[in-house]
Amino acid sequence: MKKFNLRSLIKPMIASALGLLAIGALLPATVFAASNQQTKCGASDLNCVITAGDTLITNRQNSLNDLKARISTDLSANKLTSDQASVLQADVATNQTGLSNLKSKLDAETDIKAARQDVSNIFLQFRIYAVVLPRDYRRIQMDIEINTKDLMQGSASKIKDAISSAPANEQEQLNSLFSDYQKQVAAAESQLDTAQQDFPALTPENFNQNRLSYESTKNALDSALKAARADLRQAAKDLNQMAQILGIKK
Repeated sequence: MKKFNLRSLIKPMIASALGLLAIGALLPATVFAASNQQTKCGASDLNCVITAGDTLITNRQNSLNDLKARISTDLSANKLTSDQASVLQADVATNQTGLSNLKSKLDAETDIKAARQDVSNIFLQFRIYAVVLPRDYRRIQMDIEINTKDLMQGSASKIKDAISSAPANEQEQLNSLFSDYQKQVAAAESQLDTAQQDFPALTPENFNQNRLSYESTKNALDSALKAARADLRQAAKDLNQMAQILGIKK
């Protein structure tokens, strides 16, 4: 009975932990596509400006739709919680509504100066490629890491109980691995706490007004996420070694 309980505890955890972390590159190559592509229009060619602006908006709407699909996929795969997905979906909806409203305004313009300002606002107000998409894909990565950390942290007492039921000659190695497991999970938690504090600063306003500070915050966020990911991978390796000692196959 004990062997069955060990298997039912650790085997699913290995699959879940490694599965959640097997996310690859979260930032698609298309995130930055067409971010600075603008059509050159004549000084008085209003129709050209409107058409060019509409294309820029459509590109961004399509990229936001890709993000929305990614959120839905990860929610369905239980990589994201419903609350985490809701926050991301709300941000997508806010930006898509804003872009849609800007398109309506642009399409109705009769003055080329106003139309050019509308096109400029696609960049200045929204920063979809420079800020929103990179930030939200990073948010997905952070949420997945948080969920992995919570899974590992929440199962620590059960793992400890499982180890106590193992043969005496395996206890020392198992406890050493378990100690490192706890250390790695705690380190990941610390990094993720730091990452969560950095996200509020990643806004179009900060990008526009204080680029150096924005880039510094983004780099700090990336470092924290990378470190947390490494910590969780090591914890998963510790867990896998414990499973092998206990005779539990992947």
